Amino acid sequence: MDLSLSQSLKQEQTLSAQMIQSLALLSLPIQDLRAHIQEEIEKNPALEIPEKEFDTKIDSAQKERDESMDDLGVSDYELPSTDYEASDRKQEMLENTSVPGESLQEHLLTQLGESKTTEKVREIAEMLIGNLDSNGFFILSLDKLFEEKNYSGEDIDKALKLVRSFDPYGICAEDFRESLVIQARCAEMSEEDLKIFRELVYNYLEKMNNGKEKEVAKALKISEEKLDQFYSILKTFTPYPGRNYSSEAETYVVPEFSIRKKDGRLVLTMNRDSMTNLEISKDFAALADSVQGPEAKEASKYISSSINDAKVLIRQVEMRYQTIYKAAIALMEAQHDFFTDGPRYLKALSLKEIADKIGVHETTMSRLAQSKWVDTDWGLYQMKYFFSQGVSTSSGEAVSRNAVKDMIAQIIEENPKLSDQKISDLLKEKGVSCARRTVSKYRSELNINSSFSRN
Repeated sequence: MDLSLSQSLKQEQTLSAQMIQSLALLSLPIQDLRAHIQEEIEKNPALEIPEKEFDTKIDSAQKERDESMDDLGVSDYELPSTDYEASDRKQEMLENTSVPGESLQEHLLTQLGESKTTEKVREIAEMLIGNLDSNGFFILSLDKLFEEKNYSGEDIDKALKLVRSFDPYGICAEDFRESLVIQARCAEMSEEDLKIFRELVYNYLEKMNNGKEKEVAKALKISEEKLDQFYSILKTFTPYPGRNYSSEAETYVVPEFSIRKKDGRLVLTMNRDSMTNLEISKDFAALADSVQGPEAKEASKYISSSINDAKVLIRQVEMRYQTIYKAAIALMEAQHDFFTDGPRYLKALSLKEIADKIGVHETTMSRLAQSKWVDTDWGLYQMKYFFSQGVSTSSGEAVSRNAVKDMIAQIIEENPKLSDQKISDLLKEKGVSCARRTVSKYRSELNINSSFSRN
């Protein structure tokens, strides 16, 4: 056996524990952040809520934020209210903190922790789980999710197969159709039957809903009895498997900020009223100088550690606030027409555009958009609503998919008897190029039946 020394050069990025915690706080919705702060106050004696609110004068950091608003040409920024005593705010925070049930991500991560696999596959699986929305579907496509990662296709496939084997079946899919096919595969449907089932799901669901079983059976080259068996199996599956798990954003919503019209201008108001101010306890810090005796060294070490942890948390909470603030400004600029005129004027917008503007990674922006809510004159919207692919118009611009869906819903409301082709023709008259099959897809996503069922 020979012993030798070798030298190699490699580049890797390591995140500090503080950076990881900062990213975790950034992704938390405001009600979960309140619960986290509550836990930290209970654990760390160096943290306290001031007896009185901070001075209502604008501090230097606030002035910088106001100046940045002026530079961007944004109309207004309202400071958080400071009308209540700190003790009242702490009590309000404690009373309003809900006890969440198990989320889809928590349920999946528990199963991942119990699975035997390599560290690389486990790392990829964690990324896949973190990339799922409340339905269990992908937020970012796999290409975008892994575009800056040096993972092999084999490891990604292993991780994907592993997560898809978890309960509930049907997650890690692009949409409900792929989810149904995944559930059929998990039910150990034969490859021959799975091929027919996939074609049924992707091409003939609308015809089945319209009662055209004979036509579908003929197209699939199977008997009507066999088709009925496939359809009966399909009805036992869940098109949106993630919805059976807790989602704080759906059951208990607190908006991070509001963007509303006031006196003809858009006003951005950050929500800090529902949060509590934090500071270092002066009495606790003074203990370091007063401790004496054989245990003084250990006590001083504990006090210093607690104060340092408290300072880190305070900085991280402020950093989270500033990042969301920057995202709110960028979103208000990008979707100005929506906030002034309504959902029909929502523009096509990518996560990368806003991420580049505020200086964060696209995946960070994705998680931010997934868990934050915005209060508007048109209702309460999840931030991810404002990001969607575009549909081309006759003017060469792109209009948001959500805006097109809104137009389709309004057209059907005004005339329920119109077919998908007629709706497509009306959209073209309005300058929006949307094929019949695309209209059908959007109508299905809106849970609106076909014209046959509506007549």
